Amino acid sequence: MRMQFDVRLVCAAFLVATTLSACGAESPGGDGLTLESREAELSCQVTQQCTNSTVSCGSASGVCTSGVDNGGWVECDGTRTYCPSVTACTCQPERRVVAGYGVHPRCAGAYLSASRDARENAAAQCPRGVCNAVEERGECFATPEEANADVTLTFSCMGPPNCQ
Repeated sequence: MRMQFDVRLVCAAFLVATTLSACGAESPGGDGLTLESREAELSCQVTQQCTNSTVSCGSASGVCTSGVDNGGWVECDGTRTYCPSVTACTCQPERRVVAGYGVHPRCAGAYLSASRDARENAAAQCPRGVCNAVEERGECFATPEEANADVTLTFSCMGPPNCQ
């Protein structure tokens, strides 16, 4: 039994394999990498040795840093990851102040809304929580239609940043 090959089919297969190789892609049956996946390779990667583990990250844009302060961290494209810590969170000595504002038909409701606003503003500054918070009510300006109130919140943050 004699096999005959279609010359056009053999030439077409050779042309496809040659074109893929020239573009940096693998031929069929290779490891499956394509041109797109090669472009997505990381241009930097950083690793930080922690007490009980390691943290690492990578970036296609080439912006990678690391540091040892606060127990160690890595940062890629502006996103910082801290080493896991067994450090307990404690109330930090630095005091901070935020204001909150509220509107409601009555002063009591406006103060409640202002207090909620101030606590949300404080929580945004303290990812591990707020401690030693002291709230001080400001003026409430009431008209027949609505009341406007403000609250000042003085507080500290729980920390350090990588505490548990």
